[in-house]
Amino acid sequence: MKITFYEITDINDALFMPWLDLYETAFPPEEKILVSGFFRFLNPDIKEDGVESRLIAALDERGEFAGLMFYRTKPEINAFALWYLATLPALRGSGVGAVCYDEVVRRAKESGAKFVVFEVEVPEDSPDADIARRRIEFYRRRGAKLLRGIRMLQKIGDHTRTVQMNIMVHSFEPISPQQAFEIAVKYVDNEGISQIGELSLE
Repeated sequence: MKITFYEITDINDALFMPWLDLYETAFPPEEKILVSGFFRFLNPDIKEDGVESRLIAALDERGEFAGLMFYRTKPEINAFALWYLATLPALRGSGVGAVCYDEVVRRAKESGAKFVVFEVEVPEDSPDADIARRRIEFYRRRGAKLLRGIRMLQKIGDHTRTVQMNIMVHSFEPISPQQAFEIAVKYVDNEGISQIGELSLE
């Protein structure tokens, strides 16, 4: 399936509503920021020093909505922070997700970033451990590595509960587990992350 990518830059874009619909249904409640956050990210009057937010729609060969990505640049660690990636349920397992992830990686490389960093569920703490494990393996096959030896507690906002998460790092150059941990600490702004054992990248 041929996939093209389209950036949503305006709340009046016709693709914004299907993008939000998939966002609302694809992720656990404790992992979702408030929808109003995306309106804020698309507001041209709200700027953050050096940080850019990208809402991307994946379109199939007919130009119909097929999936979403949302990532933010993190200049202080020269990385792309991948917050959300999802495809329509009917397309899962078709390879569309891999194409979407590879597009984020391509954009990161093209921008000069050295890493893509993101969170994934801890299988033992997930409502569906099998899906969580498959998700980690999906990203591993694409080149990302799981940072072991850490504990990360995430609380998106007052509307969510605290959950334990993993960090994965997709590096475009060799890095040590200690370097990956330092990246992770900056990625989460030192909140809720600590080393609890020997660091490794797997």
